[in-house]
Amino acid sequence: MIKIIISIAIFLSANLIANQKFEQSCNEGKMQYCIELGMLYYNGEGVKKDIKKSQIFFKKACKNRVSRGCYYLGYTFLRGGEGVEKSNRKAMLSFGRGCNIGSERSCVQYHKLKSKGH
Repeated sequence: MIKIIISIAIFLSANLIANQKFEQSCNEGKMQYCIELGMLYYNGEGVKKDIKKSQIFFKKACKNRVSRGCYYLGYTFLRGGEGVEKSNRKAMLSFGRGCNIGSERSCVQYHKLKSKGH
């Protein structure tokens, strides 16, 4: 039992250190880390699930012209839930920006929403 508790403590400490390094790298302008942090918070992997916080990291990447960030930001608005506003308009704006940057996935989602009249 003690070994299990120690293993869990080591695992949690390692995740905390990794998340701090990811956040530091994101703040230094390394946008791939912003996206990774967004995914961790969106899925609740090693951190408490927090979709609003994931949006902060996706938005930062999107503003810095990283198409994956725009796609994932759009996805959070498309799905909504867990304290996050569902907004087809905001999803479409995010997908549109991602499409303009060059994300085929964003273009597909943008055109799907547009064809539905959003």
